[in-house]
Order: sequence, then C-alpha cells, then structure tokens
Amino acid sequence: MRDDDFLRVEAHDCPMTACAAPAGSPCRTGKGKVAVQYHTARFRLVPALAKALTVPTPAIRKPGTLWLELPRPPAAGTESAGHVRIGYARASTVRQSLDTQLDALQAAGVTRVFSEKISTRATVRPELDKAVALARELRSAGVAVTLVVHEHKRLGRGPRPGRPGRAAPRRRDRAALPHRRTARLP
Repeated sequence: MRDDDFLRVEAHDCPMTACAAPAGSPCRTGKGKVAVQYHTARFRLVPALAKALTVPTPAIRKPGTLWLELPRPPAAGTESAGHVRIGYARASTVRQSLDTQLDALQAAGVTRVFSEKISTRATVRPELDKAVALARELRSAGVAVTLVVHEHKRLGRGPRPGRPGRAAPRRRDRAALPHRRTARLP
C-alpha cells in the first residue's frame, strides 16, 4: 500500500447509501464522524486496491472527528473556469449608508455586490439569498467562488430561539431551583 492510496480512493464518490461521501471527502460513520477506514465498496473502485482487506483513513483526515464535506478535486483534464468574488453589504436602517462597505468590497476586487437595507432581526434576507444562490450556481459550473462581506456582523445575529436546527436559550426556572432552608436552632 502507498501513502497516496487515500487520494485514489477519494477520487470516487462513496457508493454506500449510508455514507454517500462525495469525491474529495473521507467516508463517514452513521453518527456523522470521519470513519477510521474507507468503506470496502469505495476502495474497491480503485483497481490497484480491489483485493485489499482495508484501507485506513490517514491521520490528515482526522478519523473520529466531526465529518465535514471537503472541496471536490478538479476533474482530470479540466481547467478551473476562473474565480469570482461576490460581495454582500447590509445596513440595518434606511438612514444608514452603505458607502463604506461598498468601497471596501470594491477594493477587495468584488465583481458583483448584493446590498440591502434590512434589520438585523429580519429572518429573510432576499439579497443575501440571491448572493448565495448565484455562488452555488457558479460553483456548480466549476467556477471558484468567494463570498465577501465587510464585517461578519453584516451577515446577522447569532442563533435565535425557535428556529429549526438552533438551540433555544436556557432560562432559569425558579421552580426548578432548590429552595434554601434554614435550620432552626433550639
């Protein structure tokens, strides 16, 4: 076995329906962690490894940690279609100016800017949704995309209670707190 076997295995999508790891990413467990070894059905797609009993996941892929999708490797014989920077600017009120953000985005080499004046508390941001949709469309066409914002707070606030996939804030329930009792001395 060679040190670069994992690259040849990761050149293919994992055919296991429980895993379905895309090309460029290691296999995953049912609990959403990086698998310790590649699934047999996946590494058997590589002719040189078809008779191997196991192909371990290398330490560089951090087996046992939370699984995250990695970028797909470029297909053989294809060139990158280029790189695009998409900008997003937001002000909380109509009276606030976007000029500083727009100037910074232009200085960063942004080719297209989506801007809106909408409250931080708004749950739907149409211009941000358009920017993300364009980024996905360009990325699927093979273009490298970077979404640029002037400050991370322009994207919005943190988790809100009641939204799916978000943890609700903890509240202290007085009924759940132990009551203090004082002992009476005779």
